[in-house]
Amino acid sequence: MTLPARVENPCHERGRSFFAILILVVGLISVGGCKKRVVSTPSSTQPLPSGTATIRGVIRLIGSPPEMAVIPNQPCHEGAGTLKEETVVTDGKGNLQNVIVYLEDAPTGGPAQGLAPVTLDQVDCRYVPHVVALRTGQTLHVTTSDPTLHNVHGTSVDNRAFNFALVAKGQSRDLGFDMPERFPVRCDVHPWMKAWVQVFPNPWFAVTDKDGKYELRDVPAGTYTLVAWQEKYGVVKQKVIVQDGKVVEQNVEFKSGL
Repeated sequence: MTLPARVENPCHERGRSFFAILILVVGLISVGGCKKRVVSTPSSTQPLPSGTATIRGVIRLIGSPPEMAVIPNQPCHEGAGTLKEETVVTDGKGNLQNVIVYLEDAPTGGPAQGLAPVTLDQVDCRYVPHVVALRTGQTLHVTTSDPTLHNVHGTSVDNRAFNFALVAKGQSRDLGFDMPERFPVRCDVHPWMKAWVQVFPNPWFAVTDKDGKYELRDVPAGTYTLVAWQEKYGVVKQKVIVQDGKVVEQNVEFKSGL
């Protein structure tokens, strides 16, 4: 479905004070942010096998991309301009950004150790990056570059859900996840703000760049199901066979229907 060229911001009542918003967010956090679901531990703590194969390619959209809505982005903070929705982002040639690519049936292991944190920032009332992927046990460093109130509301199910406020530029909080899953993160103060987080039990995953490219390195030899997930178009799966020391070029296509 083609989105309208412009949408109205549902949160632009200028009479609403900072303290009223803060009270709202504190209420939301107290209601939903502390629930915990009992889940099983990861199924394997064995070391992951090593490999020397590489899978790489380009993810493309066949057909015209839908028009992304223009978001007025008010109120955010002084100097913050309009935004465009990021549900579908292409490079003008049909190559898709923000697609998660991974091996569905690859070996799994215990939580990662010693990996650098992955950052999720808030810039001019927009989550940056829009899609984040990381390992179980790896740190998600959530921060804000905005001099305004945000709340970070992650509706994870297999991991502990979270909902906390960041009220000033430079504030941050570190999160960790024990279970693989994919879930959205939103800001209830600025409801157009949305990101996706996916947690994996192995290192064979990637998020496509601005040119639609991805690369999976050090893949063990074997036969796998390569999965590409895009938030509007869903999942495409392809069989892929890899051999040690070889590079497999595997492109994936989504269809827009336009």
